[in-house]
Amino acid sequence: MEITDNILWLLKQAFHFTLRTLNESIAEHGITTAQLGLMRQLTDDPGLSGAELSRRLLITPQGIQSAVAVLERRGLVQRKPDPQHGRIIQSYLTDEGRRVTLAVFADAVAATEEVFGVLTPAEQRTLHDLLSRVVEQGTRNKLLGSD
Repeated sequence: MEITDNILWLLKQAFHFTLRTLNESIAEHGITTAQLGLMRQLTDDPGLSGAELSRRLLITPQGIQSAVAVLERRGLVQRKPDPQHGRIIQSYLTDEGRRVTLAVFADAVAATEEVFGVLTPAEQRTLHDLLSRVVEQGTRNKLLGSD
């Protein structure tokens, strides 16, 4: 079998190409792709705990805490104790964090459109649906927003 016939090799190459393109598009903001994912989660669902962010983003709890700490030092995120469970710390975007998230996300969307522009909208939807099924099988969790 040729290496280019191997779906895992193709997925890895596509992942690296996509990640490189995305990183280049957001580099001027000083935000990493992991931080962007975290900020998008907090945009959609403010007050998430580190544990919940870890589960949603498939990043270790230590990685999440590191990313939150960096964003907090930059004034983009603030942490507060959960009023009902004092040991749980919730994270929220600051006003500046929301502004930066919108700018970074706009650049990330443009980069994603550049990468996947080689596919028709129908092909993009098919790819999305197929990869979602694989991820759901691997994580044993229904993806948010999936039908």
